[in-house]
This record gives sequence, C-alpha cells and structure tokens, in this order.
Amino acid sequence: MMTAAALGAALALYAPVVVHDERERSPLAPVAQAPAAVPGLDPDPRAAVYGRVVRRGDGGAWLQYWLFYADQDQDRGIVRTGRHAGDWEMVQYRLDARGRPREAVYAQHSIAERCDWGTVQQRDGRPVVYAARGAHASYFRPGTRDRMWPDPNDEANGRGRVVRARVVPISESSPAWMRWPEPWGGARARWWNPAEQDSPRGPAFQQQGRWSDPDGWARAATDCRAECDRVGECDGRERAMAGVGVAAVLAVLGGAWWRRRRRG
Repeated sequence: MMTAAALGAALALYAPVVVHDERERSPLAPVAQAPAAVPGLDPDPRAAVYGRVVRRGDGGAWLQYWLFYADQDQDRGIVRTGRHAGDWEMVQYRLDARGRPREAVYAQHSIAERCDWGTVQQRDGRPVVYAARGAHASYFRPGTRDRMWPDPNDEANGRGRVVRARVVPISESSPAWMRWPEPWGGARARWWNPAEQDSPRGPAFQQQGRWSDPDGWARAATDCRAECDRVGECDGRERAMAGVGVAAVLAVLGGAWWRRRRRG
C-alpha cells in the first residue's frame, strides 16, 4: 500500500495538462474568478487544478482532479439554453497498489468515458485533457465528437491555450471554499424549460457519485471511444437514439390525428 507521502507526490506528478480548443472563450481558471460570492477563495492565479486522493480497498487509489471554468457558454441553439455561470469538471486516474497508473475516467457532460492508461496522451510525463470549447467536456484526443440533437457537437481541436496549473489539495472541508453548499453562479433553470441548467455546486456537492463514490462513477462510465474524434466516425448510437426520438414524435402526432378523426 502506498504511503501518504507517496500519494501526495503522485497527486502532483499526474496533474493533468489542459489543452483548449483554439476558439475557447472561457479557459480553465482559478476559483478566484468564480462569478458567485464564495467565501474563502484562494486568490493565487496559478491555482486552477484542485486534487484529492481517494484510497481503494485493493491498496491502490484514485487521483481526482477538479477543473474550474468561470463560464459555460455553449448552448443548444434554442433560446440560448444550456449556458450557465460557473462550471466544474473532473478527471480521475487509478493507481494500483504499487503506484502505477492503470486507467483514466474523463467527465463528459452527464456521462463519463473510461480508458486504459495507454490511451492517455502525455506531455512531459503529465496526462493531457482536451477540453471542449464552451462546454468543457474532457476528452482523450483532440477532435470533434458527435452529440445528439439539440446538443451541438463538442469541438476540442487542441490548438488553443495550454495550461499547466499548480495543484491545490482539497478535502470536504479544506480549503474553506470547499464547504460552500450553494451554486457557483447565478444561473437558474426555469421550470418550464428543461433544457436550461443551474450553475453547478462545488466538488463535494456534485451528483452521480463523482465525489462520494469514485469507483461507482468509473463503473458507470462508457467504454473507451477515444478514436471517435471526427464527426460521423462512431455515431451509430447517436443515430439510433435520434431515430427513436423521431419515431416517438411521429407516434404522438399519429395518435393525435387518429383521435381527432374518431371525434370527427
């Protein structure tokens, strides 16, 4: 089992290099740029990656890295829905009992992608995260990924700003801003528009088990699709889901037409 000192060294060693799309307008940022009045923020402009170690029962550990962006400006094209102030993303790397990296899990909107360590690109020995423009979903390779309508495709060409930020260790109670339970921005989804989004809460208050159950979050992730880096290359699932959606709409319209005829 790795010692606490060894895990601390690993947390710094494997801190990700974040590579942006060339048209990104809200790059990785320190929490001091949060749009909400969060108490106790670290003003250090070099700190934009926040990391923690979670030990596993097999003697290994997860290294989690939380990435903050001041604004999520990608919308779905329908009355500008999907935008919100503040954006927390996360990637995690699994170490075995000897401290060797084995796999990675990258958050991508409401899901995640899980790949073997061999898939992870590196720069100067540090893993690379390609951030999608505006939405900041994390990818293993540069490129464009299909998403189902009305969501726009994710563009992460990797030709933009490169950030090698200092890692700040975090826990549920430290630094002080980790205890802030409210949203990190003023965006609120209106009840009549399910496509809108609230500003996110901090790392320890995230849903889907990202903080509370790293193993479970990894198990729920999709299989590795790092090679799907061009539009149309691996969009069978998207086309199938779109087909189901169209069929459902046609069924509803057909049912309404049939009922109207019966009443006539």
